[in-house]
Amino acid sequence: MSPSPSFSGAPASVGARLGAFSIDIALVVCIAAVGALLGSPVLAIALAAEALLGLWILEARTGATPGVVMLRLRVARDDAPYSPGAGRTFVRGLLLVLSSVVLLAGAWVLVASAAWDRTGRRRSWHDKASETVVVALPDRAAAGKTVTLDAPTVLGRSAGAAARPVSQAPAADVPAAGTWGEVVPPPAPTAFAPAAAPAVAAPVDVAPRRSLRGAQVLLVFDTGQRAQFALPAAINLGRGPAPTDPGDAVLVVDDPDRMVSKTHLRLEHDGETAWVTDAGSTNGSEIVDEDGVGRPLTPGVRTPLDEGTRVRLGERIFTVSRLIGTPA
Repeated sequence: MSPSPSFSGAPASVGARLGAFSIDIALVVCIAAVGALLGSPVLAIALAAEALLGLWILEARTGATPGVVMLRLRVARDDAPYSPGAGRTFVRGLLLVLSSVVLLAGAWVLVASAAWDRTGRRRSWHDKASETVVVALPDRAAAGKTVTLDAPTVLGRSAGAAARPVSQAPAADVPAAGTWGEVVPPPAPTAFAPAAAPAVAAPVDVAPRRSLRGAQVLLVFDTGQRAQFALPAAINLGRGPAPTDPGDAVLVVDDPDRMVSKTHLRLEHDGETAWVTDAGSTNGSEIVDEDGVGRPLTPGVRTPLDEGTRVRLGERIFTVSRLIGTPA
């Protein structure tokens, strides 16, 4: 079996996987020990069951458990860079429990079976059964804690010194859809150089274009949430977003399923063109075409957006429209 084309992350080492699993088991044992110290075996079993349930929910929603976080690993689907979900996590956990019942150290043997994966992806037997993979996250120093994005283009420059991009990377240089463990460098700021000035200096017009007066961008979500922002605009969307640059707008996304990251996506609109950039979110972002097929966004890569195109962040979907007239 050859590796999936969507997989390009760094597989976690067997030692790191065993260490993360041991930390999680030690945490469950410590919680259960509280009930045992109180002299109640029933309480100890109940506490252990609740701890295992908590680990299952964390791994299903975020791909991480305390041990996985401490050793900078991530559990993900093997066909997309998203958290595994409830079904795949249940299969993983069930096999670990059954292996522990058959042989006390069976769970560790099951985790260590990743060493016998001949595909190079270091998938253990329960990874293969649940269609998941464990990858090592990039180093913080190499990946950086924040992603620097291009500022939106603001219209209304001098007519005699119109800015023009010097160069742009060809489409072939844009990396493929992001996967867990893949280090995607932030895009370099676009360089601008003034065009050659005419022999007779033109009068400077610093007023915004007439088409931007009263223009707004409208965001409509599948939950019914709506938001409008004056153009030009730069907006960070998420569960608790923070501005990237001074003057940025922020939009808290209604997310009952809690699949949206704190700062999940950045939307920029200069009045004529819109761009979206995934800010390194946990559950990823996609541009959804008319047929419902999603095109994953690579974290940190600024992608142009057509009018009315749907964008998915986590489990939420919204559309972007440009409005003309008096702000509502």
